[in-house]
Amino acid sequence: MSGEDFTTSPRVRGEGPETERRQRVVRRRRDMDFTPVRNGMDFLLSAFDHLSQRGGEPGARDLKYAVLHLQAAVEVLLKARLIREHWSLVFSDPGKAKRTDYEKGSFHSCTVLGAVDRLNNIVSLQISKEQRQAISNLADTRNALTHLGHAGSVYAVESQAAHVLDFLLNFIHEELRPALSNEGQFVEMTMDQLRTRLGHIKALVTHRVQRLEGELKPLASHTVQCPDCQQWALVLGDEPLCHFCLTRFDPEEAAVWYSETHAVTDEISILLCPSCDRHTVAAGTSVAQDKKTRLDICFQCASDFTDWEVCEVCGETLVPPDKEPSTCDPCLTGRYERF
Repeated sequence: MSGEDFTTSPRVRGEGPETERRQRVVRRRRDMDFTPVRNGMDFLLSAFDHLSQRGGEPGARDLKYAVLHLQAAVEVLLKARLIREHWSLVFSDPGKAKRTDYEKGSFHSCTVLGAVDRLNNIVSLQISKEQRQAISNLADTRNALTHLGHAGSVYAVESQAAHVLDFLLNFIHEELRPALSNEGQFVEMTMDQLRTRLGHIKALVTHRVQRLEGELKPLASHTVQCPDCQQWALVLGDEPLCHFCLTRFDPEEAAVWYSETHAVTDEISILLCPSCDRHTVAAGTSVAQDKKTRLDICFQCASDFTDWEVCEVCGETLVPPDKEPSTCDPCLTGRYERF
């Protein structure tokens, strides 16, 4: 936005109704260009007002509004950047976008993850896989709260908030702030407040992580990153438990989640555990003990099958490394029966 007051300049020779119409459209476009940013900043402040209640231990109501307002902030600010690129990009189907519908606000907009993907693929931003996952986790928490009436633990929400706000502050600074002028001071002041609050939230998260270090150290060989709070505190076993946010998971669901969000390739690889007889082995898992090494580990019994082979017939059962041929017993039996 510029420093002008947006009053229509005097008509000069050659100007007519069409020129006036273009001036009105430009004024509206500039006004709308900022409004989402201010709204997004207000949502952010509100979210952290609620999160900071009771010394960082907010009650159920504060936690609810913290989640709702933080998710609203993410959606508004991401779409504000899309609008700056082109207003049609916020439509669920840009090919059917109409300017009149946009100006009335009468349209179905894209999802928040759809906005992330469009920012990467069309605007050529570089929102990382980890940042996208943090946004996705927050959206899942918001959906659970809206449709099921719960938002998980305060620890998970605080950790999610720290990850998302960290991303948003850089996003605002790099992608939104440079194009603002009149309201730039407001945005900077708000960002200063948010940085302070982020520091407080991070301090709470760090304090809890440090308290858990002694407890988690002997379990590091079968501890993975939690899908809810994103801390390296999810200990595998019969009922995988995150020691940070205290969330329990079903082993099969946790294995599928891990493969979907951490797979090295686009192919999801869930294998049948020889011990548990369940599809609970996630290929290519990183554990807290060595985050750079990829293991094939069972999310239920925590057994490591990295050196085992995958059955060359069914492709889903693990076979001991010294077995020849590399075929599981059921497939081997079926092969002999055919003969």
